[in-house]
Amino acid sequence: MDRSQKEQAIRLHECLDYIGLRAQATSVGLLQLCAELVAAGVLDDDAVDRIKNAIQHDITVSRARKHGQLEFETVLRQRLDAVFPKSGDPRIGIRVGTIGDMKNALEPAQA
Repeated sequence: MDRSQKEQAIRLHECLDYIGLRAQATSVGLLQLCAELVAAGVLDDDAVDRIKNAIQHDITVSRARKHGQLEFETVLRQRLDAVFPKSGDPRIGIRVGTIGDMKNALEPAQA
């Protein structure tokens, strides 16, 4: 993410945090809205990818810890890809694993 994108993501994050749109209910509503729009042919995969990019940017700039950033972003993207609809299959709710699974993915590989 370049500097301009990061600054925009920080501003948007602060605004949404201020008005309280950080709740799981909002996320569930967004996922359902995306699924409905994909099923209706209004959103294509590129549009859904832009939505996921925006979410990934916000989560990335709000994460205080920078150790393991690349691995974090990779796992985060895999999870976003799992829960958002695709034009071939607009269903949502694919299993993404537990918080323990994510922590394990971020730990350095043991030799």
